[in-house]
Amino acid sequence: MVNPTIAKPPAGAGQADSFVADLTVAGIMNVITDSITAHPRSLQKRIGPSEIGMDCTRRLIHKLAGDTEPDRGIAWKPTVGTACHTQMEAWFGAHKDEGYLVEQRVTVGQIGGVDITGSTDLFSVNDRTVIDWKFVGPAMLKKYKASGPSNQYRVQAHLYGTGWVNAGYEVEQVMIAFLPRDGELGDAYFWWEPYQPEIAEAALAKANQLVTLINAIGEDATLAMYPLCNERFCPWCPADKAKQNATI
Repeated sequence: MVNPTIAKPPAGAGQADSFVADLTVAGIMNVITDSITAHPRSLQKRIGPSEIGMDCTRRLIHKLAGDTEPDRGIAWKPTVGTACHTQMEAWFGAHKDEGYLVEQRVTVGQIGGVDITGSTDLFSVNDRTVIDWKFVGPAMLKKYKASGPSNQYRVQAHLYGTGWVNAGYEVEQVMIAFLPRDGELGDAYFWWEPYQPEIAEAALAKANQLVTLINAIGEDATLAMYPLCNERFCPWCPADKAKQNATI
């Protein structure tokens, strides 16, 4: 449940006025939270290209097994990112005559015999470059400028590169555009490197090996083969670690 802060009643406002304000806020928040919860992104269970490169192998196992992630509250930041993606789609969609292909689905490979598809943010046919948008806050923007993208983001970019190759296009570079969610456009950071199909191949091979293990020995036994991670954004390991500590 989301509980926003509501301003104190101004001078002269009565109890009835405050009640109406509370009802108005409750109605607004219900529409927002219900819409986020019902969005296809929130309901997606099958693994996609953006998740295959996850650093936490246990998290990857959970995803491959089709487990529903523990509740982490309303996904507001991803929702803001989705809205920004929609705006970029509109802007670049109006420039298709300049060689931009926008939000097209490609097949990046197979996991467990199932085609893995994803919608790519942008492909510049003229530059043979795959571009992925990331809308980030100041702290993460600073981190990416200093250290480059996470392995998960890097793998995603190369998987989409493979997807465009599979679709019959030439790909020379992959690029991640880190755009400021808070700040000015000039704060943006564009990371890029040559397209390397072996990065995508290795990520798909790892995922397929895990699926084989899950099918052979079961999910629990497969999870037991890998340590808990220390990643801040992993939805599984912090809770599992707390459970382990509680039994000690």
